[in-house]
Amino acid sequence: MSKSLDGVITKKANQQETFSQEQIEDLSKCMDPESGYLHFARNFSYIQHPVQGNLLFDPYAYQVRLFDTYHSHRFNVNMLPRQTGKTTCAAIYLTWYAMFNSDQTILIAAHKYTGAQEIMQRIRYGYELCPNHVRAGVVNYNKGSMDFDNGSRIIAQTTTETTGRGMSISLVYMDEFAFVEPQTKAQEFWTSLSPTLSTGGKCIITSTPNNDDDVFAGLWRGANSRVDEYGQPTRDGTGINGFKAIGVHWSEPVSYTHLTLPTIYSV
Repeated sequence: MSKSLDGVITKKANQQETFSQEQIEDLSKCMDPESGYLHFARNFSYIQHPVQGNLLFDPYAYQVRLFDTYHSHRFNVNMLPRQTGKTTCAAIYLTWYAMFNSDQTILIAAHKYTGAQEIMQRIRYGYELCPNHVRAGVVNYNKGSMDFDNGSRIIAQTTTETTGRGMSISLVYMDEFAFVEPQTKAQEFWTSLSPTLSTGGKCIITSTPNNDDDVFAGLWRGANSRVDEYGQPTRDGTGINGFKAIGVHWSEPVSYTHLTLPTIYSV
């Protein structure tokens, strides 16, 4: 264990370790390319509940569906209400993705600077409470970025016309994309970013709805259109733009006792 410059506990990079058999099994389950993200989320991801404080993450059924969709599809667009844990799910998945996939560059783009910092704070919080035998060591650790000893890194920035330009991005997460103002900024950002994803990168977009003519709305409509111009159905339930759409209806309340679950729409 070592302390970063800002006083936060981190794991030293490239250190030699001795594992018990149980720890080896835990690590092996987290490394599973098919289901490791879910084992990590359920067993090693801690969150700050607004009422109950520090809690081990216990995902709802629709949150498990979100994880599965993030992992199974390259392009994801999610329309969800506030307080449904969409940012928490994304933060946990990004943490797992960076620690268990080498040489990945993950970009977080939020509509406000405070939003980008909030997402990184959730990632940092979860990382700091993760046991040493599971988490990766870090070579750089600050409020805007994390660099792991496996070559992967997470960078958080505000969404602008130049965000991500010149970067080789493996995965980009766009938070509250419908609220990027002005919309010309969102359009220029998406136009400049799209070519970098064409080489195999993944994209996760989450937002509450804002209006019917922004970039997010256009991507959402495309993801919900599953018949192309030739009348042929798209594959794997994705839309004509290649995005997989997931939505939770606003009228269905979320119960923290797990007694009531939101209705999830996958199209």
